[in-house]
Amino acid sequence: MSRISPLLFVAILFFSVDSLLAQTVAADDPVARGRELFLHQWTQGDKLSPQGDGLGPMFNGRSCVECHSLGGVGGSGDNKRNAQFLSFLPESGKFTDDAIKSFLGRLRGMHPDFVDEKDQFSFGVLLHRQSTTPEYAEIHDEVTAPLPSNYDSRLRIRRMLSKRNIRPVDALPLKLVTYQDELQYALAERNPPQLFGLNEIDQGITEGDLKNLVAAQEKSRTGVSGRMAGKFGWRGQMRSLDLFIKGACATEIGLQVHEFEQTKDPLRQDYVLKGNDLSQEQVGDLIRYVRSLGVPRQAIPADPKQREMVAEGKKLFTGIGCAECHVEKVGTLSGVYSDFLLHHMGQQFEDPIPAEPVAKFTEHQRMDVITTYHGMRRRAITTELVKTMEVGPEQHTEYKTPPLWGVADSAPYMHDGRATTLRAAIEWHGGEAYSSYRRFSLMSEEKQFSLLKFLESLKGPNNAEEVPADLIDNVASIAAPSF
Repeated sequence: MSRISPLLFVAILFFSVDSLLAQTVAADDPVARGRELFLHQWTQGDKLSPQGDGLGPMFNGRSCVECHSLGGVGGSGDNKRNAQFLSFLPESGKFTDDAIKSFLGRLRGMHPDFVDEKDQFSFGVLLHRQSTTPEYAEIHDEVTAPLPSNYDSRLRIRRMLSKRNIRPVDALPLKLVTYQDELQYALAERNPPQLFGLNEIDQGITEGDLKNLVAAQEKSRTGVSGRMAGKFGWRGQMRSLDLFIKGACATEIGLQVHEFEQTKDPLRQDYVLKGNDLSQEQVGDLIRYVRSLGVPRQAIPADPKQREMVAEGKKLFTGIGCAECHVEKVGTLSGVYSDFLLHHMGQQFEDPIPAEPVAKFTEHQRMDVITTYHGMRRRAITTELVKTMEVGPEQHTEYKTPPLWGVADSAPYMHDGRATTLRAAIEWHGGEAYSSYRRFSLMSEEKQFSLLKFLESLKGPNNAEEVPADLIDNVASIAAPSF
């Protein structure tokens, strides 16, 4: 029998004790447990979901980090990770009772989430990129293929948009796709936002702070006029951070929770999960982890000339009006650069789904994921379809001002990731932000460069965790250049 030296025995003993202590600490630390859930690659029938079915049946990613990895774990996502929404472009007119039934039936046939059990419809549904049902991939590709441009399609769409007081389709960025059963569909996309500092946004900014910003902007001479919404989501569709996280679990990965059912599989509409994929304790751990993510910061250059350029850029940022919406300090929170209000961004931001009033909800009760998480109000159809559909044209171009802290590490930009650089993001600004863009365009190249250098100084958290090496192949890990 071989003998172990006393020193080696002691080393092994200490290693074993340290390992056991580390496991005990992790088991007792809800943030550490939440981190494991955030990084976990979910599968069907996953062992971490003994009361549910694990991944899916509909999902956009197999883990949270798959869509939140740029700038570190919890950052933003590449536009290949965009959530896709399928919407229809309705023609106004009068409906008979039989036509109403036909209309709702056609929507249900396209996707069951378009119409609820009360025969109320929504303008759009989340069109998942993946499914545990193999046949779904072919249907997804068919539905999302660009609509062929021909005389009939252009004439039909121009008529639809004209009746909605929207500019002709050739002046809009609508992604037109399938035309089925006399209904024209279009795609809308949402880029995964960074999650850094969400706890501070939740805790440091009150509804009163936002009302003060609305009042201040009413006196603006540049046309800036924000509308109240929630603080979370591209349309400010949610006021509750906890529900925002829970909704993401149910819709993006298919992890059913107490408040939200997982999205139905359009090819298996009778399938309903009776249990939940995540327990209340697991959900609580995940929420604590997201709330623990670091706060973005400004990185001041060490070089005096670079530091001076950043300082000049900040003055220019304020001087040309950017700070009217990208407010540096809101409530007790400094350095956030957002007013968290909805703004009309111009016709180039035309979206087939309108921004809706924030839904009222009751915590800890089962809610409609379409209405609450996605912010798309369900409507009861009437025989006068034009009145049923009537929303202001500006609601189709409204978006919440995104916080600019961490912007240097969160490309691509805008709600759908259309801008790959900071300069491009500025140049896309229209509507209420047009005057600021115009002033930027008239500045010298040197001043533009200084403003961009200021934005480049708004970095992600110092303590942001790098994406683990074994997950690199599954996430978008390379950020675009800043300008």
